Amino acid sequence: MSATETVIERIARLSADLGTATADADSVLLDVGGTRASVRVLDLGDGLEVVAVTQLVAAGLTNDAALRDSVESRSAALSFGTLRRGDRDATTTDVLLSYTFPLGDLADLPLLTILHMVLSAGVDARAALT
Repeated sequence: MSATETVIERIARLSADLGTATADADSVLLDVGGTRASVRVLDLGDGLEVVAVTQLVAAGLTNDAALRDSVESRSAALSFGTLRRGDRDATTTDVLLSYTFPLGDLADLPLLTILHMVLSAGVDARAALT
């Protein structure tokens, strides 16, 4: 990261290796393997910045017991992140993956590795659910 590069710009640069990345002042939007993700950096104070990833794994799925069971079992098997239905009561629902981790002093390769592990898990979940 250069002295003038923001954390969001850094994440956008690194994420280009994973898919199509578009950055604005607050977030990076990523298209990866048929999913769409938002990556934000939140300053929680006292030098603690966290990276928050929210990935739309699948949209408009029939919200039935089979989907519930599948989402719950896939979520339990994840090493990084939580898989959930966007709406538990509607006829159809979206499936989202979310994961938040401290940015700290992560160098480029470890940061890219974490993003890759999280986002690829969402792509794998999409393949299983759709």
